[in-house]
Amino acid sequence: MPPAGKPVMARDLRFADQADGAILVYSGTDTQPVEVIAPGTNGFLRSTVRGFARERKLNDVGPETPFHLTAWDDGRLTLEDPATGRRIDLEAFGATNEAVFAKLLTAGGAKQ
Repeated sequence: MPPAGKPVMARDLRFADQADGAILVYSGTDTQPVEVIAPGTNGFLRSTVRGFARERKLNDVGPETPFHLTAWDDGRLTLEDPATGRRIDLEAFGATNEAVFAKLLTAGGAKQ
């Protein structure tokens, strides 16, 4: 169930691991990344995305469907996988970890 409140900003995101350890972040179906996560950085983002990917693999779901990142009017930020129904409230992991994902709402100059 989504948080009580209304979404104030949202973005569909895809993540792609690179051979050098970087993660490319794409907005929706865009072909140019909006953010590059450098190798060896952003452990929380990496573990969160890998957890979601592991669940997709267990459910025989591919990477085609983007994840959905939403900022709510009550201050919460959630990451949801529409393909599996999994959703996490990012504020539960502390402000620093939440901020890593909040930055992705506007990465690459997006204004939503």
